[in-house]
Amino acid sequence: MTKVSTSAVLEQLDETDNQYAEVLAEEALTVEIGRHAAGTAKPKNPHTEDELYYIVSGTGKIRVGDDVHAVTAGDTVFVEQGLEHDFFDIEEELVTLVIFVGSSDPASYSIRE
Repeated sequence: MTKVSTSAVLEQLDETDNQYAEVLAEEALTVEIGRHAAGTAKPKNPHTEDELYYIVSGTGKIRVGDDVHAVTAGDTVFVEQGLEHDFFDIEEELVTLVIFVGSSDPASYSIRE
């Protein structure tokens, strides 16, 4: 069993310039907490694994492939491997729980040029 304090992870993010902090890594499952500041946008390349975002708090939009959706606390977004996706038009800081499934390398993406 693994128990993690979300508030402790968010404090850890406060102490660094990182946008994500790993919470759990077990074989082909990785869980992270992400924080996206209001007014920012971070486009990403496609991942090599499936990904699930749970919006803990905040508001903004997410683009997945050609689809765009508004997101708010309580929403869940599934991103299939290989699809470009990004958060943008972030009105209120987004805090996300991110679950990667199907890869042993959770950092398999990079920021687009």
